[in-house]
Amino acid sequence: MTSSVIAPRCTRLAPGERGGPIDERGLPDLRDRARERVRTVLAAVPLPRPWSMNAWVDGLEAWRGREIDLVPIAYRPGQPSGAWQARPDYDLIAYTEHTSALHQDHIIAHELAHMLCAHTGTCLMSESEAAELAPDLAPRALSHLLTRVTTGTDEYEAELIAVLLMSAATSEPPAVQPGASGRAAEQARRLAALLG
Repeated sequence: MTSSVIAPRCTRLAPGERGGPIDERGLPDLRDRARERVRTVLAAVPLPRPWSMNAWVDGLEAWRGREIDLVPIAYRPGQPSGAWQARPDYDLIAYTEHTSALHQDHIIAHELAHMLCAHTGTCLMSESEAAELAPDLAPRALSHLLTRVTTGTDEYEAELIAVLLMSAATSEPPAVQPGASGRAAEQARRLAALLG
């Protein structure tokens, strides 16, 4: 009798892994989806001015009806700089502790993108392999903690969304006075429409 084992839903990147190759033929569609996802999220949860990641995450929590815990972690070379883990009743995002605030915000934005896209990744370690490695630990827990590989496409999408979010968060929209006219006002309106 054979049993099929369903791999647990893993929630972190394996050390050193950044996913597989990206099929470049799908990139235009992926970029369009990422831009649309950012527009949708920002329409529901506008960016606070002045910018504050914590204030924006508070808005995301209210919008999603689910808490998001941000946890600083010590970075070690070769390890991921951030991770997202979906817990039963909240989401946990770990980010590198000792780096600039802007870099921390970018790491958090990248992990939020994984969360918003519901990227799940693929386990590299079966429960039986985890049981052999550490027989005293629950195999499912160990395989969740140690290994997840997201596809190159998932990583590209998360990074693109993080760049779009952080670009919007850290740039002030051009000021165009209501009723302003002339070439400069029209150029500012077109630029604002282009950037979203």
